[in-house]
Amino acid sequence: MANKALIDTVKDIEGVAVFNLYEHQEIAFDIDEWSKVISEASSVIFQFPFHWMAAPALLKRWQDEVFTFLSKTPAVAGKPLLVVTTTGSEHEAYRSGGRNRFTADELLRPYQVSAIHSGMNWQTPIVVYGMSTNEAGKNIAEGANLYKQKVENLVDHSNAGNNW
Repeated sequence: MANKALIDTVKDIEGVAVFNLYEHQEIAFDIDEWSKVISEASSVIFQFPFHWMAAPALLKRWQDEVFTFLSKTPAVAGKPLLVVTTTGSEHEAYRSGGRNRFTADELLRPYQVSAIHSGMNWQTPIVVYGMSTNEAGKNIAEGANLYKQKVENLVDHSNAGNNW
């Protein structure tokens, strides 16, 4: 529900195309098709619920089968990579000494390394905390606003012809 609310906030922004991997659960991902999609994009955003300190298995499979190939091509070079994720736990759980022992930024570091190795421009992740708390509605609204602002900035930056 939280991730759908976030998508609903940005999906109608001009210049935004949303691809739900769960609508494309092919036996094997079509590398040529995904190469075209990513080549035509000005930015790449991975949005997912953060379960057990990781992305869902289907996104991981897409990364293994598609992104690994694309990371060696000009299709992603120079493009911003943004991770947007939701957590069940509150923000306090994601700190040094907190229940999860690490910050969300630390736990998302593999995505940053992937961006660097691919020649992409890492963007500060948007983490919407506390989906399993009483503050979920407020947190979704705040996260959606931040997400919308960031996506509009990425689109405006792209339309201006600026390189990252």
